[in-house]
Amino acid sequence: MAVSCNDDERKRRLRGLGYTDAEIDVVDKEEYGKLDATNQKAYVKQDIKACLQRADLHVSNPDSGNMVSHFNSLADQLLTFVALMIRPGLVTPTPLERCMQIAYTAKLNSGCISRQVGAVVTDVNFSVQSVGWNDTPFGQVPCSLRNRFDLTNGHDQDAYSEYEKLDVKFISAALAGNEKFLKVASTGRNISYCFKDEYNQLTGKDNQVHTRSLHAEENAFLQIAKYGGRGVEDGKLFTTASPCELCSKKAYQLGIKEIYYIDPYPGIAMSHILMGGSKNPKLIIFSGAIGRAFHNLYSPKLSFKDELNALSL
Repeated sequence: MAVSCNDDERKRRLRGLGYTDAEIDVVDKEEYGKLDATNQKAYVKQDIKACLQRADLHVSNPDSGNMVSHFNSLADQLLTFVALMIRPGLVTPTPLERCMQIAYTAKLNSGCISRQVGAVVTDVNFSVQSVGWNDTPFGQVPCSLRNRFDLTNGHDQDAYSEYEKLDVKFISAALAGNEKFLKVASTGRNISYCFKDEYNQLTGKDNQVHTRSLHAEENAFLQIAKYGGRGVEDGKLFTTASPCELCSKKAYQLGIKEIYYIDPYPGIAMSHILMGGSKNPKLIIFSGAIGRAFHNLYSPKLSFKDELNALSL
């Protein structure tokens, strides 16, 4: 289970507990930073990002504007979950859960070796117009199916770009990097690699633009254009992460009015792009069940008709 609130509220609560902004930054880097698998502490410290990605029950815990009770929204969500645990299928999924479940399922199609993200675009009535996940453009081989040794040995050449095959500096760096994976390769694992990381290491930069994959939200938007879908102005976007700066601009241009997200993007997409102008969409942290919890909570153990007939005997 993941319990979330928006970032401004989170920081305000931490300040209320006596944390300074500098201390909050330290906590964020420790608990939400990039995982260093070579550091033993990485396996015992808090990993908020992984929690958000793996959780199948999401509870939104925003600051309440209700002066009578500060916990009405939180209590409603928890009571719903408990009731469904006691009596699976008591109610049907909400439109929000239904759409986010589709996005959650879609992300499993991703061949990205860093993280998997799914997205769904609907019209104003929650009718699904397109589905997307972060992956390479159609016709290119996903990173999960490529192998750094195939690249340097000249195998499966259609899987690699002209730059990867012909740039002398890149090939030299790839050959040097192969050394540390020889032991892993002997286990039979496919030795994939992230082009963005390799290129950034080679150039000494940290640029996200060199990723091979489309973002999930971007992919969902493009599917509408590719297959001639209906307009989505005033529609909704569901994402198992949250839109980056570039995807946020696309969502704004399409006239998306509500964005439901799970994992806040570590950038200025929300405050700078989505909250600037006269047609700002609503940003809403998702709450509900997805994944295994979705099926466990909403699948009745016995059809209600059969249950009533059995109880009437």
